[in-house]
Amino acid sequence: MKFNLIFINSKIIPRLGRKNIGCFLSILIVTFTEIFSYPVPKLERRVMDHAGILSEATVNQIETNLKQFEVETSNQIAVYTTASLQDEPIDDVAIQIFDEWKLGQKSKKNGVLLIVAPNERKMKILVGRGLEGSLTDIQAKHIIRDELKPRFIDKDMDGGVTAGVNAIMAAIRGEYSPSEDDVATTGNSSDEEVFSSGLVGGIFTLISLIVPSIGGIMFTVIGLLVLFPFLTFLFGSTFGLIVAVLLFILVMFLKRKLGIGNGGGSDGGYFGGGGWSSGGDSWSSGGSDSWSGGGGDSAGGGASGDW
Repeated sequence: MKFNLIFINSKIIPRLGRKNIGCFLSILIVTFTEIFSYPVPKLERRVMDHAGILSEATVNQIETNLKQFEVETSNQIAVYTTASLQDEPIDDVAIQIFDEWKLGQKSKKNGVLLIVAPNERKMKILVGRGLEGSLTDIQAKHIIRDELKPRFIDKDMDGGVTAGVNAIMAAIRGEYSPSEDDVATTGNSSDEEVFSSGLVGGIFTLISLIVPSIGGIMFTVIGLLVLFPFLTFLFGSTFGLIVAVLLFILVMFLKRKLGIGNGGGSDGGYFGGGGWSSGGDSWSSGGSDSWSGGGGDSAGGGASGDW
């Protein structure tokens, strides 16, 4: 993960007015985006084998099966193999790709992403919010452990991806269930880590309210960075980023109201000018040469593993 640090003079913050707030927000968005940066490719078809681990026959067969599944159920499933995770955790990469591609219909959020990174020997099933009841974390873990991993260990990438995709479709149809052992042994360690980071990040952000000058700004930035995984868990990466930016502005506003820092002058000027908008992404389910997501997102449900 690459961290880019931008130093901001504390005297600049109080001077921001309506005309400059848009520029300031752009800087913050770029900063946060660069921290969690992966070169997300353009979505062109349901099976994107950028790692070159699948045969053409397998790609075409899975593409056909997923297209038919989408016609029957409206659920969108995409498969992506990458030659490199760019030193990023596969969980972060999967969320970035899912949110960029907007898998699933906007109203149903019924998308699924299967990502495989053969060089790092990692894999991830990421599930849209609307399918978390049908394709649970336990089922996703079961699919990775019993369908994907054994075949990948045997270097049968075609068989592994095919079996994994078939199991994902079966789970959504209600035809694939985990064993009792899976239910008994599956823990919530990942969720606990997310909530822990949220608590620590929240404490740092609160402390920043009483720390003056540039130190307070740095505390705020650190707090929001630690808090960001929790915001992503709650809102998805895109809206989590927006919430983080708004929290930064809110903290700066409160610091000014409390008289902490080097700023002075009249109140106001933090909010105004442009507003946030989210354009409606079109729903397209044409042929393999023209296919796109329908506006869905994910809250981070699913499972990851390695081999």
